[in-house]
Amino acid sequence: MNKRGAELSMNVIIISILVILVLLVLVFFFLGGTSNLFQQIQKQSPDNLEFGTNECLSKCQLAQGYTSETAKRNSGYCSATYSVDSDGDGIVDEKHHCWSNTIGVTCPGVSNFCTFNEVEQIG
Repeated sequence: MNKRGAELSMNVIIISILVILVLLVLVFFFLGGTSNLFQQIQKQSPDNLEFGTNECLSKCQLAQGYTSETAKRNSGYCSATYSVDSDGDGIVDEKHHCWSNTIGVTCPGVSNFCTFNEVEQIG
């Protein structure tokens, strides 16, 4: 029995499927379908504020253990930001720090060292 014919046809089928897939990807790319895809990828969704609040509480406890002002100023409590959709359109338009009114975690002994604005506008 000669198996070369069966092996050749299987190879041809596999290569043909791969060529068709590559051609479909190229057609999709050149017809502009990727521009919409890249826009969807670049959109940022708002953070879960309950999760952010819990994270800020944890970061506050760590920062309260620091002894130097520089360490408190550079702590995660002061530097962490959370993405917020303030106008309800599903797109992030503000970044809030832990001590902002939206997140609302006060950290005695640390928050007075934070030098960032509590809310940063995006775009």
